[in-house]
Amino acid sequence: MKIHISSKKQIIQVLMLFVVPLVLFLVGYNFYTMQAMNERVAESNRSTVYLYKSSLEKDLQDIDLFLANLVVGDTNFQRLRSPMDPLEAHLCSKQIINRYQEMIATKRIIGGMFLFTEPNGLHREAYGGSYTYTVKEQLRSYLEELTGSGEIDRSRWQIYSMGDEAFLLRILGSGGVYSVCAVDLNRSLRPQDSTDPQNGVLLYAAPDGQLLTSQEWAKQEEVQIQWTSDSFYQAGNGQYLAVQQYSEVAGVWFVYLTPYRDLLHHMDFAQLLLLMASIALLVLLPICYYILKRLFFKPMEQLVQTMNAIKCGDLDAKMETDYRVVEFKQLSDTFNGMMEEIKSLKIAAYEKGLELQKAQLQYLQIQIRPHFFLNCLKNLYALAQERRFEQIQQMILALSDYLRYLFSDNMTLVPLRDELQSVRRYLLLQQMSASCPPTCDIDADEQLFDFQVPPMSILTFVENSVKHASLPGEPLAIYIKVMALKTEEARYINISISDNGSGFPPEMLEALNQAGKFEYTGQHVGILNVKHRFALLYKGKSIFSFSNLKRGSRIEIFIPEEGDSDDRSCGR
Repeated sequence: MKIHISSKKQIIQVLMLFVVPLVLFLVGYNFYTMQAMNERVAESNRSTVYLYKSSLEKDLQDIDLFLANLVVGDTNFQRLRSPMDPLEAHLCSKQIINRYQEMIATKRIIGGMFLFTEPNGLHREAYGGSYTYTVKEQLRSYLEELTGSGEIDRSRWQIYSMGDEAFLLRILGSGGVYSVCAVDLNRSLRPQDSTDPQNGVLLYAAPDGQLLTSQEWAKQEEVQIQWTSDSFYQAGNGQYLAVQQYSEVAGVWFVYLTPYRDLLHHMDFAQLLLLMASIALLVLLPICYYILKRLFFKPMEQLVQTMNAIKCGDLDAKMETDYRVVEFKQLSDTFNGMMEEIKSLKIAAYEKGLELQKAQLQYLQIQIRPHFFLNCLKNLYALAQERRFEQIQQMILALSDYLRYLFSDNMTLVPLRDELQSVRRYLLLQQMSASCPPTCDIDADEQLFDFQVPPMSILTFVENSVKHASLPGEPLAIYIKVMALKTEEARYINISISDNGSGFPPEMLEALNQAGKFEYTGQHVGILNVKHRFALLYKGKSIFSFSNLKRGSRIEIFIPEEGDSDDRSCGR
Protein backbone atom coordinates (compact mmCIF):
# COMPACT_ATOMS: atom_id res chain seq x y z
CA MET A 1 0.00 0.00 0.00
CA LYS A 2 1.14 3.50 -0.83
CA ILE A 3 1.79 5.79 2.09
CA HIS A 4 -0.04 9.09 1.73
CA ILE A 5 1.93 12.09 2.94
CA SER A 6 1.08 15.73 3.44
CA SER A 7 2.07 18.20 0.74
CA LYS A 8 3.51 20.58 3.36
CA LYS A 9 5.93 17.94 4.63
CA GLN A 10 6.84 16.97 1.06
CA ILE A 11 7.56 20.56 0.05
CA ILE A 12 9.76 21.04 3.13
CA GLN A 13 11.72 17.89 2.25
CA VAL A 14 12.16 18.97 -1.37
CA LEU A 15 13.24 22.47 -0.39
CA MET A 16 15.84 21.02 1.97
CA LEU A 17 17.37 19.21 -1.04
CA PHE A 18 16.76 21.94 -3.55
CA VAL A 19 19.14 24.51 -2.03
CA VAL A 20 19.23 26.85 -4.99
CA PRO A 21 21.17 29.72 -3.38
CA LEU A 22 23.94 27.42 -2.24
CA VAL A 23 24.20 25.77 -5.65
CA LEU A 24 24.36 29.11 -7.42
CA PHE A 25 27.00 30.34 -5.00
CA LEU A 26 29.17 27.27 -5.40
CA VAL A 27 28.86 27.21 -9.17
CA GLY A 28 29.63 30.93 -9.38
CA TYR A 29 32.56 30.52 -7.02
CA ASN A 30 33.96 27.68 -9.10
CA PHE A 31 33.68 29.69 -12.29
CA TYR A 32 35.30 32.63 -10.58
CA THR A 33 38.11 30.39 -9.33
CA MET A 34 38.63 29.00 -12.82
CA GLN A 35 38.74 32.51 -14.27
CA ALA A 36 41.15 33.66 -11.55
CA MET A 37 43.38 30.66 -12.17
CA ASN A 38 43.43 31.32 -15.88
CA GLU A 39 44.18 34.99 -15.25
CA ARG A 40 47.03 34.00 -12.97
CA VAL A 41 48.47 31.60 -15.54
CA ALA A 42 48.01 34.21 -18.27
CA GLU A 43 49.79 36.83 -16.15
CA SER A 44 52.67 34.42 -15.62
CA ASN A 45 52.77 33.76 -19.36
CA ARG A 46 52.77 37.48 -20.11
CA SER A 47 55.77 37.87 -17.83
CA THR A 48 57.51 35.09 -19.72
CA VAL A 49 56.71 36.72 -23.04
CA TYR A 50 58.05 39.99 -21.72
CA LEU A 51 61.36 38.33 -20.84
CA TYR A 52 61.73 36.81 -24.31
CA LYS A 53 60.66 40.06 -25.95
CA SER A 54 63.10 42.07 -23.86
CA SER A 55 65.93 39.66 -24.71
CA LEU A 56 65.24 39.89 -28.44
CA GLU A 57 64.84 43.66 -28.37
CA LYS A 58 68.14 43.98 -26.46
CA ASP A 59 69.92 41.91 -29.10
CA LEU A 60 68.34 43.94 -31.91
CA GLN A 61 69.36 47.19 -30.28
CA ASP A 62 72.95 45.92 -29.87
CA ILE A 63 73.02 44.90 -33.52
CA ASP A 64 71.56 48.27 -34.48
CA LEU A 65 74.31 50.03 -32.56
CA PHE A 66 76.98 47.83 -34.12
CA LEU A 67 75.76 48.53 -37.65
CA ALA A 68 75.51 52.27 -36.98
CA ASN A 69 79.08 52.40 -35.63
CA LEU A 70 80.27 50.36 -38.59
CA VAL A 71 78.62 52.57 -41.19
CA VAL A 72 79.63 55.81 -39.54
CA GLY A 73 83.01 55.11 -37.91
CA ASP A 74 84.69 52.22 -39.73
CA THR A 75 87.51 53.43 -42.04
CA ASN A 76 87.34 50.41 -44.32
CA PHE A 77 83.56 50.92 -44.81
CA GLN A 78 84.15 54.56 -45.71
CA ARG A 79 86.88 53.69 -48.23
CA LEU A 80 84.64 51.20 -50.01
CA ARG A 81 82.35 54.07 -51.06
CA SER A 82 84.97 55.02 -53.68
CA PRO A 83 86.40 52.83 -56.46
CA MET A 84 89.75 51.31 -55.54
CA ASP A 85 92.15 48.61 -56.52
CA PRO A 86 90.44 45.18 -56.39
CA LEU A 87 93.07 43.83 -54.05
CA GLU A 88 92.74 46.80 -51.74
CA ALA A 89 88.92 46.54 -51.90
CA HIS A 90 89.21 42.86 -51.03
CA LEU A 91 91.36 43.61 -48.00
CA CYS A 92 88.96 46.30 -46.78
CA SER A 93 85.94 44.01 -47.14
CA LYS A 94 87.90 41.25 -45.40
CA GLN A 95 88.36 43.50 -42.37
CA ILE A 96 84.64 44.21 -42.28
CA ILE A 97 83.78 40.50 -42.56
CA ASN A 98 86.07 39.83 -39.62
CA ARG A 99 84.08 42.28 -37.56
CA TYR A 100 80.88 40.58 -38.79
CA GLN A 101 82.14 37.22 -37.56
CA GLU A 102 83.05 38.66 -34.18
CA MET A 103 79.51 40.04 -33.88
CA ILE A 104 77.97 36.74 -35.01
CA ALA A 105 79.99 34.94 -32.35
CA THR A 106 78.48 37.13 -29.63
CA LYS A 107 74.88 37.16 -30.96
CA ARG A 108 73.41 33.73 -31.51
CA ILE A 109 70.30 35.07 -33.23
CA ILE A 110 72.25 36.47 -36.21
CA GLY A 111 71.70 34.24 -39.20
CA GLY A 112 73.98 36.19 -41.50
CA MET A 113 75.60 39.56 -42.23
CA PHE A 114 76.14 40.99 -45.70
CA LEU A 115 78.26 43.71 -47.31
CA PHE A 116 77.23 45.21 -50.67
CA THR A 117 79.40 47.84 -52.45
CA GLU A 118 78.39 49.01 -55.89
CA PRO A 119 81.46 51.28 -56.48
CA ASN A 120 83.76 48.26 -56.27
CA GLY A 121 81.29 45.71 -57.63
CA LEU A 122 81.57 43.12 -54.88
CA HIS A 123 79.59 41.63 -52.04
CA ARG A 124 80.67 39.54 -49.06
CA GLU A 125 78.68 37.61 -46.45
CA ALA A 126 79.17 35.71 -43.24
CA TYR A 127 76.62 33.21 -41.83
CA GLY A 128 75.89 32.33 -38.26
CA GLY A 129 74.21 29.03 -39.01
CA SER A 130 74.23 26.21 -41.49
CA TYR A 131 71.79 27.01 -44.27
CA THR A 132 71.14 25.23 -47.53
CA TYR A 133 72.45 26.67 -50.74
CA THR A 134 68.88 27.47 -51.82
CA VAL A 135 68.20 29.54 -48.69
CA LYS A 136 71.50 31.42 -49.04
CA GLU A 137 70.99 32.13 -52.71
CA GLN A 138 67.39 33.28 -52.22
CA LEU A 139 68.34 35.57 -49.33
CA ARG A 140 71.32 37.01 -51.22
CA SER A 141 69.23 37.65 -54.35
CA TYR A 142 66.54 39.40 -52.33
CA LEU A 143 69.11 41.68 -50.63
CA GLU A 144 70.87 42.50 -53.91
CA GLU A 145 67.57 43.47 -55.48
CA LEU A 146 66.55 45.48 -52.41
CA THR A 147 69.85 47.41 -52.12
CA GLY A 148 70.05 47.90 -55.85
CA SER A 149 66.56 49.42 -56.04
CA GLY A 150 67.40 52.10 -53.47
CA GLU A 151 63.98 51.62 -51.79
CA ILE A 152 65.42 50.93 -48.37
CA ASP A 153 63.67 51.67 -45.08
CA ARG A 154 66.55 52.53 -42.73
CA SER A 155 64.28 53.39 -39.80
CA ARG A 156 63.21 49.90 -38.71
CA TRP A 157 63.73 46.19 -39.00
CA GLN A 158 62.03 44.53 -41.96
CA ILE A 159 60.45 41.08 -42.15
CA TYR A 160 61.46 38.62 -44.82
CA SER A 161 59.90 35.13 -44.84
CA MET A 162 60.54 32.20 -47.14
CA GLY A 163 58.90 28.92 -46.21
CA ASP A 164 59.91 27.85 -42.73
CA GLU A 165 62.67 30.49 -42.55
CA ALA A 166 61.87 33.97 -41.23
CA PHE A 167 64.40 36.82 -40.93
CA LEU A 168 64.44 40.31 -39.52
CA LEU A 169 66.57 42.49 -41.84
CA ARG A 170 68.39 45.68 -40.82
CA ILE A 171 70.00 47.67 -43.63
CA LEU A 172 72.24 50.67 -43.08
CA GLY A 173 74.50 52.52 -45.46
CA SER A 174 74.63 55.01 -48.28
CA GLY A 175 76.47 55.82 -51.49
CA GLY A 176 75.95 52.31 -52.84
CA VAL A 177 77.60 50.65 -49.83
CA TYR A 178 75.29 48.80 -47.44
CA SER A 179 75.72 46.68 -44.37
CA VAL A 180 72.94 44.19 -43.76
CA CYS A 181 72.18 42.01 -40.75
CA ALA A 182 69.70 39.13 -41.04
CA VAL A 183 68.36 37.97 -37.67
CA ASP A 184 67.01 34.42 -37.82
CA LEU A 185 63.89 34.22 -35.63
CA ASN A 186 64.25 30.45 -35.45
CA ARG A 187 67.67 30.95 -33.74
CA SER A 188 66.22 33.19 -31.06
CA LEU A 189 65.87 31.95 -27.52
CA ARG A 190 62.52 30.09 -27.28
CA PRO A 191 60.92 27.95 -24.55
CA GLN A 192 60.24 25.04 -26.91
CA ASP A 193 63.99 24.60 -27.37
CA SER A 194 64.26 23.28 -23.79
CA THR A 195 63.63 19.68 -22.81
CA ASP A 196 60.66 20.51 -20.56
CA PRO A 197 57.42 19.99 -22.58
CA GLN A 198 55.46 22.14 -20.12
CA ASN A 199 57.39 25.31 -21.02
CA GLY A 200 55.08 26.08 -23.92
CA VAL A 201 55.70 27.33 -27.45
CA LEU A 202 56.72 30.82 -28.57
CA LEU A 203 55.59 31.85 -32.06
CA TYR A 204 56.38 34.96 -34.07
CA ALA A 205 53.72 36.56 -36.27
CA ALA A 206 53.77 39.45 -38.69
CA PRO A 207 51.62 42.52 -37.98
CA ASP A 208 48.99 41.17 -40.42
CA GLY A 209 48.69 37.93 -38.41
CA GLN A 210 50.73 35.66 -40.67
CA LEU A 211 52.78 33.15 -38.72
CA LEU A 212 56.53 33.48 -39.29
CA THR A 213 57.79 30.48 -37.30
CA SER A 214 56.58 26.95 -36.42
CA GLN A 215 54.03 27.01 -39.22
CA GLU A 216 53.87 23.22 -39.61
CA TRP A 217 53.42 22.72 -35.87
CA ALA A 218 50.63 25.33 -35.74
CA LYS A 219 48.88 23.67 -38.68
CA GLN A 220 49.17 20.25 -37.07
CA GLU A 221 47.82 21.52 -33.73
CA GLU A 222 45.13 23.64 -35.47
CA VAL A 223 46.40 26.78 -33.77
CA GLN A 224 45.02 30.04 -35.16
CA ILE A 225 46.07 33.48 -34.01
CA GLN A 226 43.20 35.64 -32.75
CA TRP A 227 43.24 39.40 -32.56
CA THR A 228 41.13 40.00 -29.50
CA SER A 229 41.02 42.53 -26.69
CA ASP A 230 40.97 39.74 -24.09
CA SER A 231 44.11 39.24 -22.05
CA PHE A 232 44.22 35.57 -23.07
CA TYR A 233 42.33 33.05 -25.16
CA GLN A 234 42.25 29.31 -25.85
CA ALA A 235 43.78 28.01 -29.07
CA GLY A 236 44.27 24.66 -30.73
CA ASN A 237 40.74 23.38 -29.91
CA GLY A 238 41.19 24.42 -26.29
CA GLN A 239 44.51 22.60 -25.81
CA TYR A 240 46.58 25.77 -25.32
CA LEU A 241 46.28 29.02 -23.40
CA ALA A 242 47.58 31.86 -25.58
CA VAL A 243 48.86 35.34 -24.69
CA GLN A 244 50.49 37.74 -27.12
CA GLN A 245 52.44 41.00 -27.11
CA TYR A 246 53.65 43.27 -29.89
CA SER A 247 57.24 44.49 -30.14
CA GLU A 248 57.64 47.97 -31.58
CA VAL A 249 61.39 47.40 -31.94
CA ALA A 250 61.16 44.14 -33.88
CA GLY A 251 57.83 44.86 -35.55
CA VAL A 252 56.48 41.37 -34.82
CA TRP A 253 53.97 39.72 -32.47
CA PHE A 254 55.14 37.40 -29.71
CA VAL A 255 52.54 34.65 -29.26
CA TYR A 256 53.14 32.38 -26.29
CA LEU A 257 51.12 29.16 -25.94
CA THR A 258 51.20 26.88 -22.91
CA PRO A 259 49.31 23.61 -22.44
CA TYR A 260 45.90 24.44 -21.04
CA ARG A 261 45.24 22.77 -17.72
CA ASP A 262 41.72 22.56 -16.43
CA LEU A 263 40.58 23.66 -13.03
CA LEU A 264 41.52 20.40 -11.30
CA HIS A 265 45.22 20.97 -11.94
CA HIS A 266 45.19 24.30 -10.11
CA MET A 267 42.89 23.56 -7.17
CA ASP A 268 43.86 22.79 -3.63
CA PHE A 269 41.97 20.28 -1.52
CA ALA A 270 39.42 22.77 -0.14
CA GLN A 271 38.57 24.12 -3.57
CA LEU A 272 38.30 20.60 -4.95
CA LEU A 273 35.94 19.68 -2.12
CA LEU A 274 33.71 22.67 -2.91
CA LEU A 275 33.67 21.68 -6.58
CA MET A 276 32.61 18.13 -5.73
CA ALA A 277 29.87 19.51 -3.47
CA SER A 278 28.63 21.71 -6.32
CA ILE A 279 28.57 18.76 -8.68
CA ALA A 280 26.68 16.67 -6.12
CA LEU A 281 24.07 19.42 -5.68
CA LEU A 282 23.72 19.75 -9.44
CA VAL A 283 23.13 16.00 -9.67
CA LEU A 284 20.41 16.34 -7.03
CA LEU A 285 18.58 18.98 -9.08
CA PRO A 286 17.05 16.53 -11.62
CA ILE A 287 16.20 14.17 -8.75
CA CYS A 288 14.36 16.98 -6.98
CA TYR A 289 12.64 17.91 -10.22
CA TYR A 290 11.54 14.32 -10.72
CA ILE A 291 10.08 14.21 -7.20
CA LEU A 292 8.23 17.49 -7.71
CA LYS A 293 6.97 16.38 -11.11
CA ARG A 294 5.71 13.07 -9.82
CA LEU A 295 4.06 14.43 -6.68
CA PHE A 296 2.85 17.88 -7.79
CA PHE A 297 3.39 18.77 -11.44
CA LYS A 298 1.82 15.64 -12.94
CA PRO A 299 -1.39 15.86 -10.86
CA MET A 300 -1.70 19.53 -11.77
CA GLU A 301 -1.24 18.73 -15.48
CA GLN A 302 -3.88 16.00 -15.24
CA LEU A 303 -6.25 18.45 -13.55
CA VAL A 304 -5.74 20.98 -16.37
CA GLN A 305 -6.18 18.28 -19.04
CA THR A 306 -9.39 17.10 -17.39
CA MET A 307 -10.74 20.65 -17.27
CA ASN A 308 -9.88 21.19 -20.96
CA ALA A 309 -11.65 17.95 -21.86
CA ILE A 310 -14.73 19.09 -19.93
CA LYS A 311 -14.50 22.49 -21.64
CA CYS A 312 -14.62 20.70 -25.01
CA GLY A 313 -17.80 18.91 -23.97
CA ASP A 314 -16.50 15.63 -22.52
CA LEU A 315 -18.47 15.55 -19.28
CA ASP A 316 -17.32 11.97 -18.65
CA ALA A 317 -13.70 13.09 -18.09
CA LYS A 318 -12.49 12.41 -14.55
CA MET A 319 -9.34 12.93 -12.53
CA GLU A 320 -7.28 10.02 -11.26
CA THR A 321 -7.59 9.36 -7.55
CA ASP A 322 -4.46 7.27 -6.93
CA TYR A 323 -2.14 10.04 -5.65
CA ARG A 324 0.40 9.85 -2.83
CA VAL A 325 -0.25 13.44 -1.75
CA VAL A 326 -3.31 13.54 0.49
CA GLU A 327 -4.47 16.97 -0.68
CA PHE A 328 -4.43 15.96 -4.36
CA LYS A 329 -6.40 12.81 -3.56
CA GLN A 330 -9.01 14.90 -1.73
CA LEU A 331 -9.07 17.40 -4.59
CA SER A 332 -9.62 14.70 -7.22
CA ASP A 333 -12.41 13.06 -5.21
CA THR A 334 -14.15 16.41 -4.68
CA PHE A 335 -13.71 17.40 -8.32
CA ASN A 336 -15.09 14.12 -9.65
CA GLY A 337 -18.07 14.36 -7.31
CA MET A 338 -18.72 17.92 -8.43
CA MET A 339 -18.62 16.86 -12.10
CA GLU A 340 -21.14 14.08 -11.45
CA GLU A 341 -23.48 16.62 -9.91
CA ILE A 342 -22.97 19.07 -12.80
CA LYS A 343 -23.59 16.29 -15.31
CA SER A 344 -26.89 15.33 -13.69
CA LEU A 345 -27.98 18.98 -13.54
CA LYS A 346 -27.04 19.52 -17.18
CA ILE A 347 -29.02 16.45 -18.27
CA ALA A 348 -32.05 17.76 -16.43
CA ALA A 349 -31.64 21.20 -18.00
CA TYR A 350 -31.18 19.62 -21.44
CA GLU A 351 -34.39 17.60 -21.09
CA LYS A 352 -36.29 20.71 -20.04
CA GLY A 353 -34.87 22.53 -23.07
CA LEU A 354 -36.09 19.77 -25.36
CA GLU A 355 -39.55 19.95 -23.85
CA LEU A 356 -39.60 23.72 -24.34
CA GLN A 357 -38.42 23.37 -27.94
CA LYS A 358 -41.05 20.77 -28.68
CA ALA A 359 -43.74 23.01 -27.19
CA GLN A 360 -42.54 25.89 -29.40
CA LEU A 361 -42.76 23.72 -32.53
CA GLN A 362 -46.22 22.49 -31.59
CA TYR A 363 -47.33 26.05 -31.02
CA LEU A 364 -46.00 27.08 -34.40
CA GLN A 365 -47.77 24.17 -36.03
CA ILE A 366 -51.23 25.15 -34.77
CA GLN A 367 -50.75 28.75 -35.97
CA ILE A 368 -51.67 27.79 -39.55
CA ARG A 369 -54.97 29.44 -40.44
CA PRO A 370 -57.95 27.20 -41.16
CA HIS A 371 -59.16 29.08 -44.28
CA PHE A 372 -58.19 26.24 -46.56
CA PHE A 373 -60.08 23.65 -44.47
CA LEU A 374 -63.17 25.84 -44.36
CA ASN A 375 -63.05 26.17 -48.12
CA CYS A 376 -62.72 22.38 -48.45
CA LEU A 377 -65.80 21.88 -46.21
CA LYS A 378 -67.76 24.40 -48.26
CA ASN A 379 -66.77 22.58 -51.45
CA LEU A 380 -67.86 19.25 -49.91
CA TYR A 381 -71.19 20.82 -48.99
CA ALA A 382 -71.64 22.08 -52.57
CA LEU A 383 -70.78 18.65 -54.01
CA ALA A 384 -73.25 17.03 -51.60
CA GLN A 385 -76.01 19.37 -52.79
CA GLU A 386 -75.23 18.34 -56.34
CA ARG A 387 -75.18 14.67 -55.23
CA ARG A 388 -71.67 14.16 -56.68
CA PHE A 389 -70.88 11.41 -54.23
CA GLU A 390 -67.90 9.91 -56.07
CA GLN A 391 -66.07 13.24 -56.08
CA ILE A 392 -66.98 13.72 -52.42
CA GLN A 393 -65.36 10.38 -51.60
CA GLN A 394 -62.21 11.24 -53.55
CA MET A 395 -61.99 14.65 -51.93
CA ILE A 396 -62.47 13.22 -48.42
CA LEU A 397 -59.70 10.64 -48.98
CA ALA A 398 -57.34 13.27 -50.36
CA LEU A 399 -58.18 15.64 -47.50
CA SER A 400 -57.61 12.94 -44.85
CA ASP A 401 -54.16 12.09 -46.29
CA TYR A 402 -53.34 15.76 -46.39
CA LEU A 403 -54.46 16.34 -42.78
CA ARG A 404 -52.58 13.25 -41.55
CA TYR A 405 -49.37 14.66 -43.02
CA LEU A 406 -50.14 18.21 -41.92
CA PHE A 407 -50.45 17.26 -38.26
CA SER A 408 -47.44 14.95 -38.23
CA ASP A 409 -44.78 15.32 -35.50
CA ASN A 410 -42.72 18.40 -36.29
CA MET A 411 -39.88 17.04 -34.15
CA THR A 412 -39.18 14.29 -36.71
CA LEU A 413 -37.78 14.94 -40.17
CA VAL A 414 -39.41 13.35 -43.20
CA PRO A 415 -37.98 12.21 -46.54
CA LEU A 416 -38.14 14.72 -49.38
CA ARG A 417 -40.28 12.17 -51.23
CA ASP A 418 -43.06 12.49 -48.63
CA GLU A 419 -42.91 16.29 -48.64
CA LEU A 420 -43.29 16.42 -52.42
CA GLN A 421 -46.16 13.90 -52.21
CA SER A 422 -47.96 16.19 -49.76
CA VAL A 423 -47.59 19.03 -52.27
CA ARG A 424 -49.22 16.87 -54.93
CA ARG A 425 -52.15 15.99 -52.57
CA TYR A 426 -52.68 19.66 -51.81
CA LEU A 427 -52.71 20.60 -55.50
CA LEU A 428 -55.14 17.71 -56.15
CA LEU A 429 -57.51 19.18 -53.55
CA GLN A 430 -57.17 22.59 -55.21
CA GLN A 431 -57.92 21.13 -58.63
CA MET A 432 -61.03 19.41 -57.22
CA SER A 433 -62.36 22.54 -55.52
CA ALA A 434 -61.07 25.60 -57.39
CA SER A 435 -62.64 27.03 -60.53
CA CYS A 436 -59.22 27.97 -61.89
CA PRO A 437 -56.91 25.29 -60.44
CA PRO A 438 -53.10 25.89 -60.25
CA THR A 439 -50.49 23.75 -61.99
CA CYS A 440 -47.19 22.59 -60.58
CA ASP A 441 -44.01 21.28 -62.19
CA ILE A 442 -41.56 19.45 -59.91
CA ASP A 443 -37.92 18.92 -60.94
CA ALA A 444 -36.02 16.94 -58.29
CA ASP A 445 -33.11 14.52 -58.49
CA GLU A 446 -34.25 11.03 -57.47
CA GLN A 447 -31.02 10.60 -55.49
CA LEU A 448 -32.27 13.32 -53.11
CA PHE A 449 -35.67 11.71 -52.40
CA ASP A 450 -34.39 10.17 -49.17
CA PHE A 451 -32.91 13.44 -47.88
CA GLN A 452 -34.56 14.38 -44.57
CA VAL A 453 -36.41 17.72 -44.45
CA PRO A 454 -38.79 19.28 -41.91
CA PRO A 455 -42.47 18.54 -42.71
CA MET A 456 -44.41 21.28 -44.54
CA SER A 457 -41.13 23.00 -45.52
CA ILE A 458 -42.19 23.12 -49.21
CA LEU A 459 -45.93 22.75 -48.77
CA THR A 460 -46.23 25.98 -46.79
CA PHE A 461 -44.73 28.04 -49.63
CA VAL A 462 -46.92 26.33 -52.22
CA GLU A 463 -50.01 27.13 -50.09
CA ASN A 464 -48.81 30.72 -49.76
CA SER A 465 -48.48 31.05 -53.56
CA VAL A 466 -51.98 29.64 -54.11
CA LYS A 467 -53.48 31.90 -51.44
CA HIS A 468 -51.67 35.21 -52.13
CA ALA A 469 -50.10 35.05 -55.60
CA SER A 470 -53.05 33.97 -57.77
CA LEU A 471 -54.19 36.56 -60.31
CA PRO A 472 -57.88 36.75 -61.30
CA GLY A 473 -58.70 34.89 -64.51
CA GLU A 474 -55.15 33.55 -64.96
CA PRO A 475 -54.02 30.07 -63.93
CA LEU A 476 -51.20 29.97 -61.36
CA ALA A 477 -48.08 28.03 -62.44
CA ILE A 478 -45.74 26.80 -59.71
CA TYR A 479 -42.24 25.42 -60.35
CA ILE A 480 -40.29 23.44 -57.74
CA LYS A 481 -36.63 22.50 -58.23
CA VAL A 482 -34.46 20.52 -55.82
CA MET A 483 -30.70 20.05 -56.36
CA ALA A 484 -27.44 19.59 -54.45
CA LEU A 485 -24.89 22.41 -54.14
CA LYS A 486 -21.31 22.28 -52.93
CA THR A 487 -19.35 25.25 -51.55
CA GLU A 488 -15.92 25.59 -49.97
CA GLU A 489 -17.47 25.54 -46.50
CA ALA A 490 -20.19 22.85 -46.76
CA ARG A 491 -22.68 20.96 -48.94
CA TYR A 492 -26.26 22.17 -49.20
CA ILE A 493 -29.56 20.99 -50.64
CA ASN A 494 -31.14 23.85 -52.56
CA ILE A 495 -34.97 23.95 -52.76
CA SER A 496 -36.41 26.61 -55.08
CA ILE A 497 -40.18 27.44 -55.26
CA SER A 498 -41.20 30.01 -57.88
CA ASP A 499 -44.54 31.12 -59.35
CA ASN A 500 -45.95 33.53 -61.93
CA GLY A 501 -48.16 35.37 -59.49
CA SER A 502 -48.21 38.88 -58.07
CA GLY A 503 -44.97 38.61 -56.04
CA PHE A 504 -44.17 39.94 -52.55
CA PRO A 505 -44.92 43.53 -51.57
CA PRO A 506 -41.63 45.47 -51.12
CA GLU A 507 -42.05 45.98 -47.39
CA MET A 508 -42.91 42.32 -46.87
CA LEU A 509 -39.94 41.22 -49.01
CA GLU A 510 -37.57 43.30 -46.88
CA ALA A 511 -39.04 41.88 -43.67
CA LEU A 512 -38.82 38.26 -44.87
CA ASN A 513 -35.14 38.61 -45.84
CA GLN A 514 -34.16 39.83 -42.39
CA ALA A 515 -32.28 36.95 -40.80
CA GLY A 516 -33.42 35.77 -37.38
CA LYS A 517 -36.54 38.00 -37.24
CA PHE A 518 -39.82 36.19 -36.37
CA GLU A 519 -42.39 38.87 -35.58
CA TYR A 520 -45.89 37.51 -36.29
CA THR A 521 -47.98 40.43 -37.55
CA GLY A 522 -50.92 38.47 -38.95
CA GLN A 523 -49.55 38.26 -42.51
CA HIS A 524 -47.59 35.35 -44.02
CA VAL A 525 -47.70 33.47 -40.72
CA GLY A 526 -46.96 30.20 -42.52
CA ILE A 527 -43.68 31.50 -43.98
CA LEU A 528 -42.48 32.85 -40.64
CA ASN A 529 -43.56 29.56 -39.09
CA VAL A 530 -41.25 27.63 -41.45
CA LYS A 531 -38.34 30.01 -40.88
CA HIS A 532 -38.75 29.72 -37.13
CA ARG A 533 -38.88 25.91 -37.25
CA PHE A 534 -35.76 25.77 -39.46
CA ALA A 535 -33.92 28.06 -37.04
CA LEU A 536 -34.73 25.71 -34.17
CA LEU A 537 -33.95 22.48 -36.03
CA TYR A 538 -30.74 23.58 -37.81
CA LYS A 539 -29.37 25.95 -35.16
CA GLY A 540 -29.27 28.86 -37.59
CA LYS A 541 -27.30 26.96 -40.28
CA SER A 542 -30.12 26.99 -42.86
CA ILE A 543 -30.52 29.93 -45.29
CA PHE A 544 -33.67 31.52 -46.76
CA SER A 545 -33.76 33.88 -49.73
CA PHE A 546 -36.92 35.70 -50.92
CA SER A 547 -37.01 37.61 -54.23
CA ASN A 548 -39.38 38.89 -56.90
CA LEU A 549 -39.03 37.92 -60.55
CA LYS A 550 -40.13 39.94 -63.55
CA ARG A 551 -43.35 38.09 -63.09
CA GLY A 552 -43.96 36.27 -59.84
CA SER A 553 -41.75 35.44 -56.87
CA ARG A 554 -39.09 32.93 -55.83
CA ILE A 555 -38.21 31.39 -52.48
CA GLU A 556 -34.89 29.55 -52.11
CA ILE A 557 -33.99 27.35 -49.15
CA PHE A 558 -30.46 26.10 -48.45
CA ILE A 559 -30.35 23.15 -46.04
CA PRO A 560 -26.97 21.81 -44.83
CA GLU A 561 -26.57 18.32 -46.22
CA GLU A 562 -23.77 17.21 -43.89
CA GLY A 563 -23.73 18.28 -40.27
CA ASP A 564 -24.23 17.29 -36.72
CA SER A 565 -27.08 14.82 -36.60
CA ASP A 566 -28.09 16.19 -33.21
CA ASP A 567 -28.76 19.55 -34.84
CA ARG A 568 -31.21 18.00 -37.33
CA SER A 569 -33.08 15.60 -35.11
CA CYS A 570 -34.28 17.26 -31.95
CA GLY A 571 -35.96 14.11 -30.77
CA ARG A 572 -32.64 12.63 -29.56
